[in-house]
Amino acid sequence: MRKLLVLSAVILVSSALAFAQAQRAGVNTSVNPKDIVELELLTHSEVTQKIKEGKTSVLIITGGTEERGPQNVLGGHTIMSRHRGIEIAKQLGNALLAPVLPIAVGATGLRDNTDQPGGVQMPADVFKGVQLAMIESMVFNGFKDVYVMGDHGGGQQQIKEAVDEMDKKYASRGVHVYYIADFYQKTHDDVDMYMYEHKLPIGGHGAMMETSEMLYEEPVQGMYVRSIYKTVPFDPTGQTPEQWKAARDARAARAAAGETGGGGGRGGGRGRAQDPNAPPRVNNGLSGDPHPSTKDIGKVVFDIGVNNTLAEIKKQTAEKRGTTHQD
Repeated sequence: MRKLLVLSAVILVSSALAFAQAQRAGVNTSVNPKDIVELELLTHSEVTQKIKEGKTSVLIITGGTEERGPQNVLGGHTIMSRHRGIEIAKQLGNALLAPVLPIAVGATGLRDNTDQPGGVQMPADVFKGVQLAMIESMVFNGFKDVYVMGDHGGGQQQIKEAVDEMDKKYASRGVHVYYIADFYQKTHDDVDMYMYEHKLPIGGHGAMMETSEMLYEEPVQGMYVRSIYKTVPFDPTGQTPEQWKAARDARAARAAAGETGGGGGRGGGRGRAQDPNAPPRVNNGLSGDPHPSTKDIGKVVFDIGVNNTLAEIKKQTAEKRGTTHQD
């Protein structure tokens, strides 16, 4: 019963997001289906035609719903995932974007037992089951290359496990399923380095990276990011840029030496420093400074995410199919 309730919630939330997006699309005087890559905004006959025309690849992306500071809307992971997914699909040229899943594993707020409402999460085993079902649905729909990724730290292992199982199951039918890790981990690492090189605040949940990207993506001012982002209080007890850089270099050295462990996590150095003299935590979902966020920085973040994902998709496709895309 518990799993059925969770799956029902996923369907309801996904439908609500699709309806809201369709309403926004409706403000145009006309919409050309040929320009649409979002599966949920197409009819079944339009999808059939697109697959016949060569769009046999599909992106499955998990977003998330959780607190990310008083300034950012709860659906940030899903919003950023959808915007990136649309751009990635368009640049690939042969891909569509499956409905973005708005629920992941371990939503901030619920996990940390804070008193801010709004987060939505599901158990890891249920999440894996949803991933398996989404992948299988895309295979049944007729897609030949299924690229699966997530914008939330929780659930990455389950995504990978589901991909491995489905790729093994359907490889004999000429279908391949890929786990695209760079959509998340490498992108966060590269964004952190950009912040470091430009002397901007590094990392932090709900901070510079996410606030800037949503500022860039929002269709009207204040829709994704409230104006208080310039003054909102935040937890100041994370690593300094120098500490972050040292930790990053140490992880890279261990990786080069073939060592495992100690290198996980989102970009490293995002957690609260273990300083007994640190001031009390500002318990509002922020663990970094969002104040200098701008749309221009957001475009940089967006481009890093899109380019990293495209590069890994092309690399993995070439390894399995001997080509970077299907003609």
